[in-house]
Amino acid sequence: MPLLPAELAFAGAGNPYSAAYDDIYHGVGDPLAHSRHVFLGGNRLLGAQARWHGRRRFTILETGFGLGGNFLTTWQAWRSDPQRPRQLHFFSVEKHPFRVEDLERLHLQLPEVADLAAQLRAFWPSLVAGFHRLHFENGKVTLTLIFGDARTAVPSIGGRFDAFYLDGFAPAKNPEMWSQELINDLAWLAAPGATLSTWTIAGDVRRRLASADFSVDRQSGYGFKREMLVATHPGNPHIADLAPSPECIAVIGGGIAGIACAERLAARGCAVTLFERHDTIAAETSGNRQAILLPVLAVDPTRLSRLNQEAFFYALRRLRELAEAGHGVTWQPCGVFQIARDAEHARKQAAIVRDQQLPGDFAQFIDTAAAESIVGTRVSGDGWWFPQAGWISPVSLATALQAAGGERIECRLGTRISALEPTDGGWNILGTAGQCLWNGDTVVLAHAHGLRELSQSAHLPLRCFRGQVSHLPAGQLAIWPRSVVCREGYLAPPHDGLAGLGATFQRSQDLGAHAADHESNLGRLAALLPDAAGHFDPAALTGRVGLRPVSPDKLPMVGALPLPHCEPRPPAHVEWPRWPGLFVASGYGARGFVWAPLMAELLASQILGDPLPVGNELAAAVDPGRFAWKGTL
Repeated sequence: MPLLPAELAFAGAGNPYSAAYDDIYHGVGDPLAHSRHVFLGGNRLLGAQARWHGRRRFTILETGFGLGGNFLTTWQAWRSDPQRPRQLHFFSVEKHPFRVEDLERLHLQLPEVADLAAQLRAFWPSLVAGFHRLHFENGKVTLTLIFGDARTAVPSIGGRFDAFYLDGFAPAKNPEMWSQELINDLAWLAAPGATLSTWTIAGDVRRRLASADFSVDRQSGYGFKREMLVATHPGNPHIADLAPSPECIAVIGGGIAGIACAERLAARGCAVTLFERHDTIAAETSGNRQAILLPVLAVDPTRLSRLNQEAFFYALRRLRELAEAGHGVTWQPCGVFQIARDAEHARKQAAIVRDQQLPGDFAQFIDTAAAESIVGTRVSGDGWWFPQAGWISPVSLATALQAAGGERIECRLGTRISALEPTDGGWNILGTAGQCLWNGDTVVLAHAHGLRELSQSAHLPLRCFRGQVSHLPAGQLAIWPRSVVCREGYLAPPHDGLAGLGATFQRSQDLGAHAADHESNLGRLAALLPDAAGHFDPAALTGRVGLRPVSPDKLPMVGALPLPHCEPRPPAHVEWPRWPGLFVASGYGARGFVWAPLMAELLASQILGDPLPVGNELAAAVDPGRFAWKGTL
């Protein structure tokens, strides 16, 4: 269903009000004081005995983000507590999120946390359904917003939670938010000793909490509410105790997949040793001059389109976070215009934007005339306009990620790996002479086609697709598009005197550049820009060839590496037995720079036991074990 934003309104006393639910967003009085009393106090997160003291990680799940007051108050409390946990994960589900301009107006009521509110708004996502992970405080505070209905969103969450904030509209106004099914889903996610608090004392809510194994008590309320509810949960046996987090991890592969994983692990405090066979990182396909950041849309949102959209938004936020941390990346959010293949495709494009009610800051359908005014040159038809999309310098992103990891990432360049050797406590990484280069308990395989050369991962159904990009001299075309233009191929605006045109897609391992492929790319150019045909000689062009690792279903392979065989056959691929301490990040295909940041965050979360940045269904969609279960290995 389309995501419907909240409509800003105010009640008589000036409190934010929802006409859809005929209820106010917070009670009369100071909303931050209300949040401290009910949610932080109710979950025992304040004072000398705060439950999160000394923890490596503390996790909170909230139903009803609203203005964000509970998150901002919790963030403020975390920031001011010298015994705070090293990492704070805050999940919040919101069916009707506010537009950022409305949040700016609403946050005027919260001057005490004005600086935190400004940071929140600066990274506020486009109002598109799904998971949106935002990082603050150099990654120590992570907010995962889930835009959608709580009935379907909460069951999709992967993780365990130490505290719950139940802050939806009143049970009489919004009964679905307080249903037995939803409360059961929350209980399923409860870590041992989890606590819960809510301002409501409705009898139905008390009974439903008790039936889900919460021990419920009443405490003094806030303001005109004389009482509130607090509860504890013993935790669930289906959630195993977390194993000790590995402190030292090896990543094999210095392309974008590997360096992104290394950075996400380093951000969590791990010491990472990165092995790369070349003398520099991003030396193969990740070394192309320009890569395109572009989302995927579908008539009926598929796992591919949903995950790709979440990855697209996460990649954009990571670029901004890197820049704010002083690790600038060369990129241009110049927009991408995706031309329809034909009239029927144009009708489908228009219907997708209309029927899914996509926000204009994410996707628009525009006609040829509007496109030409934006792009700045003639184009061959109507299509989608993605204003936040653009192109990126792959090497600059890899370099920025390496710099962000700092001393926690040790790069061993020019080092070839010949084998992995299991040990009692983990793995030995062996060099070409059989010598042990590294020993530890956790290894990430992110070296693309090199996975097929290791006995433990040789069974993965990775396919190799060759892609040749043509470099067009900027001086040979009078008018270049101001944005990326794509159809079956793409053209990026010139950068350092050359424009990237691509790309071929052939099942081959041939690394040679061929004039015939330049000619094929020029055919794509003519289909994009009518005025560009005939300006370039394919025999005179330079270019670059990369080999892309592609999975059979075109989705990445990210997660614990499955064993090649298993008897008896498990009922689902998530139960397929795995190599202990061995993980994979590959299969990114032609969209590696969209996939890599979110897939790295997913893998780091899996390795270290953090709540996942995507829903369970999408995490399963990229699980490399899916092929073992289907029998396609």
